[in-house]
Amino acid sequence: MSVLLDALRRHAPETGAEGGADPDSETVLASLGYSREQPRGLSAKKLIIYGGAAMVAGFVGLSVLITFFAPAQLQKQVARAVPRPSEPAAPVAATKPAAPATAPAAAPETAASARAEGPTAASAAPSAPAPVARQAPVVSVPPPVERAAEPTERPVAHRRPPAVPRPEPTPVTVAPEPPPQAPPNHFALALYFQRIADYDNALMHYRALLEDNDSSAEVHNNLGLLYLERGQFEDAVAQYQRAITINPKYVKAHNNLGVAFMRSNRPAAAVAEFRVALTAEPRNVESLVNLALVQKAAGRSAEARDLLRRALSIDPLNAGSHYNLAVVADEGGDRATAVEHYRAFLKYGSVIYAELVAPVRARLVALVG
Repeated sequence: MSVLLDALRRHAPETGAEGGADPDSETVLASLGYSREQPRGLSAKKLIIYGGAAMVAGFVGLSVLITFFAPAQLQKQVARAVPRPSEPAAPVAATKPAAPATAPAAAPETAASARAEGPTAASAAPSAPAPVARQAPVVSVPPPVERAAEPTERPVAHRRPPAVPRPEPTPVTVAPEPPPQAPPNHFALALYFQRIADYDNALMHYRALLEDNDSSAEVHNNLGLLYLERGQFEDAVAQYQRAITINPKYVKAHNNLGVAFMRSNRPAAAVAEFRVALTAEPRNVESLVNLALVQKAAGRSAEARDLLRRALSIDPLNAGSHYNLAVVADEGGDRATAVEHYRAFLKYGSVIYAELVAPVRARLVALVG
């Protein structure tokens, strides 16, 4: 039986399409106890109401999302732009007043055609509130404004303050330390003062040297010369002896010690020191001349003459040897030898022995005539 009913229902649209409902089929169905099947689906009015309610719910949900996620400034703009949920109801009801009139026209249709039109009516319902749908761009306007404002604010947030030049420290001028002064050369200074006959300063520097180093034979020898020039023979002898103790082969100290003995009238001690010097240094001209003077003073003129000639053979330009040999020859009556060596003395010793130049010239005048 159900199979027959289904066949009749499937056949019903075809006949209705041609000339309306088949009365025989309706009679048969009524006699069997089946009423005519009403078309399925919602009415147009309900679809409009449901569509409006869905749009209101969508706007409310959108407002909640914007309120929750958007910044405070955007929320204020959205609150001013989005209408309240109660506002869409009025335009939805007024959009389509003719919708109920079309519904009875579809009533004679079969159930199959009603099911086929259901999606069509539902799809037409959302297009009804078009004025409300056009308000959506108002909601999307603030984000571009907000994004446009970001580039202007971001550089300000990351902008560095202008660099302030640091004050340069004032250079502190420090006075340079004076270079360390070299210690004075006491030996050179002592020799200088001794040559210019400033014996006090020379003595001061010699003593400074001996305080630093008492084992210098040269310092003791020079200090002995200073005492000898000042006529302090005993002090001179002590310094020479100290020099010889430090260096027994120091020839100058032996020669100078002999001169100190000779000036202090100790000829034997002087001869001994001169011979020690000549033993260590046979060609020492000073020791030969000094020994010749001691021999001449002792009356041994021939020995003195030999020593002086020996000194001239070693150093023919020695002015002291020429002078002493001229004196020995003049005293011995050897006039020619005396004139020869006086003239040699004036030739080689006028500068060194300036005090003897005048007496020698006077003697030459006397000898030559």
